[in-house]
Amino acid sequence: MTLLALLGRDRDPARDPVPVAAHFDHGTRGAESAGDGRFVEAVARRWGVEARLGRGRAPERASRSGEGPMAAARVLRYRFLARVAREVGAVAIVTAQHRDDRVETVLQRLARGASPDGLAGPAPIEIFQGSALLRPLLPFSRRAIAEWAQANGVPFRDDPSNRDPRYSRTRVREELLPILTALNPRADRAIVRLASLAAVDAAFLGERAEELLESATVQRAGRAWRLEAEALAEAPSALLSRAVLRAWAACAARDTPSPGAEWVAGAMRFVRGGRGGKITGPGGVTLRRRGPWLEVRGERGERKDGDG
Repeated sequence: MTLLALLGRDRDPARDPVPVAAHFDHGTRGAESAGDGRFVEAVARRWGVEARLGRGRAPERASRSGEGPMAAARVLRYRFLARVAREVGAVAIVTAQHRDDRVETVLQRLARGASPDGLAGPAPIEIFQGSALLRPLLPFSRRAIAEWAQANGVPFRDDPSNRDPRYSRTRVREELLPILTALNPRADRAIVRLASLAAVDAAFLGERAEELLESATVQRAGRAWRLEAEALAEAPSALLSRAVLRAWAACAARDTPSPGAEWVAGAMRFVRGGRGGKITGPGGVTLRRRGPWLEVRGERGERKDGDG
C-alpha cells in the first residue's frame, strides 16, 4: 500500500504518470485473500486510481510444475502484471520489494547453491516480457517503510502467510536472520553488498556470454538455434554455462522453470564431448550435435498455461 500511496495518492497530477493498481490473489487463503483484493480496490478508488484484480491457483500450479509454492505464486503474479501492463499500455511495471526481501531472497538462493546471477537477487531495474520492471523501494528496509506508512496514514492489511513457517522465506526471516545478526549486527547490509557485487559480476559475464552466442550463431529462427559447437566448447565454463542457459531460455516453452545446475553441467559436458547425439531439457528443449553444429530446438507451438 505504501507504493500505491506514493504513486497514486501523493502524485503530482501535472507531472507524474497516472498509475493503475494491480492486485493478484494467489488462491492460497480463500475468502481472506479475496478480501485483500476488495480492500486494495476500495483504497485505490478513494485515491482516484483504477484497480485491476486477478486470481490464480498457485497450489495447483506448484503441484503440476514441481515448483515450490512461492515460486509458483510468483510466476502467476508476474504473468498477471505483464498482462495488465499490456492492456493499459503501461510504461513500466512497478513492484514494492524492499531491502529485506532482497536479503531473504539471497539467503534462500545461497542455501540452494545459486550462481552469482542468482545471488544478485532482485534488480532495481530489468526488462520483463517487454516491459520495464522497476523496484524503487529496494534500498529501504521493511521497518523504514512501515514507519513512513504509519506516519503518513497509509492503511494496510495483515497477511498471516508472512509468518507461516511452512514457507522457507518465513524461516529465513524468523530463524536464520536473527542468528546471522547475532554474529554481525550489520549482516543485512553485508548480504546486500554481496548481492550488489554478484550483480556486477553477473552483468559482465552475461554480456560476454551474449557475445559468445552471437559469434557462434549460424542460424536462428523462432525456437530453433544453430550454433558452432567448437566455438562454444572452447569457451570458459563461466561463459559456456550462461550461453547454454540463454540458448535454452530462448527455445523453452513459456513459464518453464529454469533448469537446475546438474542439467546445465550435463549440457556443458555434452557440448564439449565432440560426439553426436542429443539431450533433452525442461520446457521441451532438445540439444543435438550434427557435425560441427549444436542445434538447440524447442517443441513446436507454445504451451498454453492458464492462470491457475
